[in-house]
Amino acid sequence: MRSPHGTMSIKTISCLLLVATLTPTSEAVQSTFNYVPIGQNPTLYTPGFEPIMHLDQMTFNDTVFSDRAFLVEFYADWCGHCRAFAPYFRQFANMVRDWYPVVTVAVINCADSFNQAACRENGVTYFPMMKYFARTATTATQGKLFETPHSAEQIRDALLRTVSNEYMFNRYPDWPNLGHIAVDSRTTYGQLWEGVPPKANYMAILFEEYDGVGAQFVMDLISRNHVLGARRALSNSPLVQMLNIRNFPTVALFRRDHQQALYMQRYTNQTVKEIDEAITNDMEQGGKRAPILTTTAAPTTTTTQTPLIDCHSYPERCRDMYYVSETDMLKAMRMALLDEVTRVPGSIRGDNFTNLHEFMSLLSNHFPVLSFQNDIRRMRAKRTTSVILRNSERARLVFTHMREFLEGRKSVGSVSADEYRRQFESVERVYASPFPVNSTWQHCKGTSPQFRGYTCGLWTTFHALTVHTYIDTIKDDFVNPMKPLSTIQGWVKSFFGCEHCRNHFMHMTTTLFPLNERRVRHPHDMMTYLWRAHNIVNNRLHGDNTEDPQFTKMQFPAPFLCPTCHSGGQFSRRQIRNFLLRYYGSIKPHNRLADQRLAL
Repeated sequence: MRSPHGTMSIKTISCLLLVATLTPTSEAVQSTFNYVPIGQNPTLYTPGFEPIMHLDQMTFNDTVFSDRAFLVEFYADWCGHCRAFAPYFRQFANMVRDWYPVVTVAVINCADSFNQAACRENGVTYFPMMKYFARTATTATQGKLFETPHSAEQIRDALLRTVSNEYMFNRYPDWPNLGHIAVDSRTTYGQLWEGVPPKANYMAILFEEYDGVGAQFVMDLISRNHVLGARRALSNSPLVQMLNIRNFPTVALFRRDHQQALYMQRYTNQTVKEIDEAITNDMEQGGKRAPILTTTAAPTTTTTQTPLIDCHSYPERCRDMYYVSETDMLKAMRMALLDEVTRVPGSIRGDNFTNLHEFMSLLSNHFPVLSFQNDIRRMRAKRTTSVILRNSERARLVFTHMREFLEGRKSVGSVSADEYRRQFESVERVYASPFPVNSTWQHCKGTSPQFRGYTCGLWTTFHALTVHTYIDTIKDDFVNPMKPLSTIQGWVKSFFGCEHCRNHFMHMTTTLFPLNERRVRHPHDMMTYLWRAHNIVNNRLHGDNTEDPQFTKMQFPAPFLCPTCHSGGQFSRRQIRNFLLRYYGSIKPHNRLADQRLAL
């Protein structure tokens, strides 16, 4: 299928057809653990292989506002901190996988345009963001914000406290009893079993000195409620003296028709396994078939390893993988100017409005529209050996129109996010949709979907802007070399969605490696400052789990890209300047024919 201004991929058509099919109906559309979310972006978690439910625009409300509590992570697949957080969140989800009847762990990818409305309704202003929705929640505003520490245990403990508080206020009859057993002289053995499912023939009681591990113990045994009920009791309970318990926490196991403990030991990380064994042995001795004690299937994981190229052994092959792509920059800029800027509903005002206008002005004046094929150092003398970047030429017209649109709002100093979005989408249609949203990343494509992408495209565009600003103003004796850098800094401060990444960038450019006139005095400093800043980031992230194994966070450029840039273990500043001009001046044009073939 071909649109008036370009092509549409089969995947896009499939998504639109599914939306068209589902939208008119009033029936609830609920997600499951095997549900594959609608959308085009890759996901950080694998549907069906992890105890994590995937949500999207179609399923969010009907799933979350139902009959159980939810803890939802709102993430962006391109966000570096989200990628770094994912292993901890995955570990946490496996820790609480048996809590599913009470609380479900779920995720939604806010970077996917299909999910933008759901994420805006939830007030997602940064990534990753976690919100807890109580069982009684009916609207997005009722979600409670959660911290996102790099600790599965801390997330579990925070969730446990929240679930326990909700239970104490509501006492849902179908939730496990998280309160302590109240025992007095008149309590019968049968009364101890109140709240234990009738089908369960065994009960485990954890005795603790204070409000400690008991609630987690009860939650961890939920999946066994067809065989086993779990309760908790304090150390001052009369049961402690009756059972002669001297150490805490201790767990005792009982059978419904047998008042003597079948098992009684100090609580350890092996206790649940030992209880399973005790129940199995007791049933087998009674001539009964041993039960399946957990109803939750173990997670299955699959990994695929893309063959990597050794850049030390094959420098020529690696050199070919490094280039500046028009496609990457255009994709990144549309995400930066549309998805990022309009993520939060309401008005763009104050410093955010100013920073957006400044960044749009920088793009309208200096976004690259020419790719220079000759030695860029001869630019003053010769500009003829160049290639026009057709999509970028039209994109710059979009930038210019949007700059003028924002200038028309300067008197009020604000614009609504909805009005800005409508204007941007209208203007890009006027100029034949220059942003290749359905194209794959080129140089910025990672060895797997969770690597590189948007952030690579951002850095590439930032570098290209400093280089082409330098080229465009090379005869201007009054150019301010700080201007493009402070403009980029302003956009990051106001709109970059990865909160952790944004904070690191601002710390680097204000404290660690301050952006000031002492460091940026000459026109070429606008290029070399950003180059040095990027290498500081590379040094910090080298070895991080977000690092693509093929495109490691090396000090750029590597010797195979620029042998003359390295001298005596140090970079040659003059050679670096020449390299930056050559590298970011020569841009690989967007391949429109490849897009057409992809859409067929």
